[in-house]
Amino acid sequence: MLPHHMDRDGIRSTPTNMNLKIWFLATRPWSFIMTIISASLGASLALSRFDAFLFILGTVGLILAHAATNMLNDYFDVKSKVDRPGAPTSKYRPHPYLFGAISTRDFLAVTIALYIAVIAIAIYIYTLISSVVIFLLFFGLFISIFYTIPLLPLKYKALGEPAVFIIWGPFMVGGMYYVLTKTIDLEAIIASLPIGILVALVLMANNIRDIDYDASANIKTIPIILGRKNSLTAFQILMLLPYVFAFIIAILAKPFCLISFLALPMSIRVIRTFKKQVPDNADPLVAQITLIFGILYIFGILISDIIL
Repeated sequence: MLPHHMDRDGIRSTPTNMNLKIWFLATRPWSFIMTIISASLGASLALSRFDAFLFILGTVGLILAHAATNMLNDYFDVKSKVDRPGAPTSKYRPHPYLFGAISTRDFLAVTIALYIAVIAIAIYIYTLISSVVIFLLFFGLFISIFYTIPLLPLKYKALGEPAVFIIWGPFMVGGMYYVLTKTIDLEAIIASLPIGILVALVLMANNIRDIDYDASANIKTIPIILGRKNSLTAFQILMLLPYVFAFIIAILAKPFCLISFLALPMSIRVIRTFKKQVPDNADPLVAQITLIFGILYIFGILISDIIL
């Protein structure tokens, strides 16, 4: 448990005198694997024109953007009292800012610094590639900032899952593919759909689990709109949809993508578990499937390109 005696607005919790582990946890680092999977998928589709420097630089930029988004999300959730002691999110993961382990001043300063680093990386890549990178930057920043900002909180206007699907699917995968090849390719966009769906399902699993709390907090999510029963039905269908897309990609261009079906038993187990009761670790379970499916899917694409 994080120390409760530390004052969120005090002077003790500064970046220079705080335990770096607390700052690391504040970025929600366990979620970065999904960004790495999406970036790696884009790179695997661009294997013939792979550039290690651009891949690493682009992936670092995406991870920093993910960290900044997570922190801004936590700031506005706490400020709007959606996140508070006793809320589901305070039980299922570390939340340094909520419990006052980091001051507001320092939390916002580091968040802004992360955004500045992202912008600097994007501008540098732009000098190497084209102005399309600037468009990608502005689009990504728009989704990141407006995900929970009170002006238009996508997350709480039932647009969280669609936003996550777009960012971790076509945006990250297609964006990395573009950075490496300087071309926009429909195949890369289609190939991104399974990962985009699975990452969106991580959020949906969280929202189904927290449906009662979110409703009491006057939040609007897709599960609240659909209701628990319909949400579970939609979840089950969407959990199987990535395998449909993987099959289509395998038939059309990358036959070894079928190796991703090795993750199917895990998906079926999660579906059966959710039918009985949505567990406390609902989102980590789906995140684990995303990781395993993603690794297998990327491996299948690489093998297809190498052998065929």
